[in-house]
Amino acid sequence: MPRLVTMWLASLLVLVSACAGGGSRGTSADEFQVVVSAPMSTEPWIGAFIERGARLAVDELNAHGGVTTPSGARKVGLTVLDNAGSPAKAAANARKAVDAHAAVLLTDGTGAASVAPITDPAHLPVFICFEGGDELIDPVHRPSLFRMAPANKPMARRLADYIANSHPKVGLISDDSTYGEQGRAALLAAFKIDEVKVVADQKAPARSSDLTTQVLAARQAGADRLVVWASASDVIAVIQAVHALGWEVPVYTGPTGEDPLVRRRLAEHPDWLDQVTFASFRMTSEVGPVPFEQFRAGYEAKMGVDLVGVRQDGKQVVQPPDWAMFSYDSVRLVAASLSEAGAPGEPLMEALNKISITGANGDYRGYAADQHEGVNPSDMYFARFHGFVFEPVGDDPLSDTLPSVNQLQD
Repeated sequence: MPRLVTMWLASLLVLVSACAGGGSRGTSADEFQVVVSAPMSTEPWIGAFIERGARLAVDELNAHGGVTTPSGARKVGLTVLDNAGSPAKAAANARKAVDAHAAVLLTDGTGAASVAPITDPAHLPVFICFEGGDELIDPVHRPSLFRMAPANKPMARRLADYIANSHPKVGLISDDSTYGEQGRAALLAAFKIDEVKVVADQKAPARSSDLTTQVLAARQAGADRLVVWASASDVIAVIQAVHALGWEVPVYTGPTGEDPLVRRRLAEHPDWLDQVTFASFRMTSEVGPVPFEQFRAGYEAKMGVDLVGVRQDGKQVVQPPDWAMFSYDSVRLVAASLSEAGAPGEPLMEALNKISITGANGDYRGYAADQHEGVNPSDMYFARFHGFVFEPVGDDPLSDTLPSVNQLQD
């Protein structure tokens, strides 16, 4: 084989290997390192919003000279690793972050219980930007774990309160991921408090394509509400099964109901989404919509508009960068804490327990030594689809006060 061809093939193999392991921008020892470990290949929406929010914050910091510390200014580097939804890969990515002397690790929450024993001794702060299981956050036993995303418990409690007055019979469907299992536990606890009857409790593999059996079991058990806490693929499979069975039943989901994949897969049936309600956190804060609108304008100017991939009323449907705020705020909080601490590791960990910032939507972001939750429990809301666009519901006191956020583009 000619030498040039051999060299080309070797370079190609290196490139393919690098892409399989996750992308990164050029970094150096003179930079503060931000490492993202997210399910880039298995849950692209979750991986994308974590990566894009972090990248925007890094770009903005570097445009202003980086992070200023008592010893001088340092730029910020970003490395993105794919954990593929695997706790083992998440743990391996955490080791890479520790070995690289990263300042912070941002993750969806996959394998957090396996990550903490790696990051705790290294004093590497880990910000969970999606999963909301109660047991993940424990400042005493897992001091390196901080959560910037909403926890399951307040979302589950709000959902139970929201439907309790109608005395529903709930068919609960969850998947076997940590997201599904922890969400199920929170929902069962909340339903017990509100005396909401659960007539069917069905489990499914994550990212299922057919959940007819589970949906049929819920129907035969007498359910008049379906609550789905599972991957976006499972949410899709439930909606498809409901309509294949000709069953008119409201469907309630967690945050994955907002995943653009749901709307793309149901592009030929926009009316199927009309009975879907999801629980999430409110995008705009008590100070009004202006801070979020300013963040969104900056995000879309630098990162581009996130198109859902479907059209409504002749216009493109746009996904607002709501969840991207969490990784964005995480990086900004770390930068502010580094300016105070001067160095990563233990000094940074100490600073994170006392420094606070104003978040992208105007909300307060900060922690204390005994409190590592970043979202106020009272900030949960409900949204319902109208075609491919979602709006806050009108029959919930908090949701009814929130403005609609534009999701159409010419």
